[in-house]
Amino acid sequence: MRKFDRGGATVSYELADDGIVCARIGGLLLPANAGELSALLLKSGADLGACGVLCSVQTALVALPPIEAKHYGYVPSELRAVPVAVVVSPEQMAVYEHIAQAAARSGAIRRAFLSRDEAQAWLREQVRALAGSRAWWSVHQAPP
Repeated sequence: MRKFDRGGATVSYELADDGIVCARIGGLLLPANAGELSALLLKSGADLGACGVLCSVQTALVALPPIEAKHYGYVPSELRAVPVAVVVSPEQMAVYEHIAQAAARSGAIRRAFLSRDEAQAWLREQVRALAGSRAWWSVHQAPP
């Protein structure tokens, strides 16, 4: 299990056998640390060769203003296609649904769930679909 802290919040994560990073965020998520935590988690996952991120924020206290697509400027273009499923508490759902919509407008793939099982199923399907798309493009863009 790997871990990092930023401004009152902690992220613990590990790479599962299926290539998906499983993470838990606890503590206090604020505008001052949320973007940096997300960027560090994405980069750490990419460094491990992850194909997706499953993140639980159910035990975190979330104090974020409305998020817009411009807030995703911290996500490098090559990492925007890494799908992220976020498991939230019912009280956090409205905030994270709004975050997922802003992410989509920026080209990032994010979705919030109340159930870890649903999040995992969606994430696996996204990973499978992205791999299929990459394979199709590699065949159809190959030089003659």
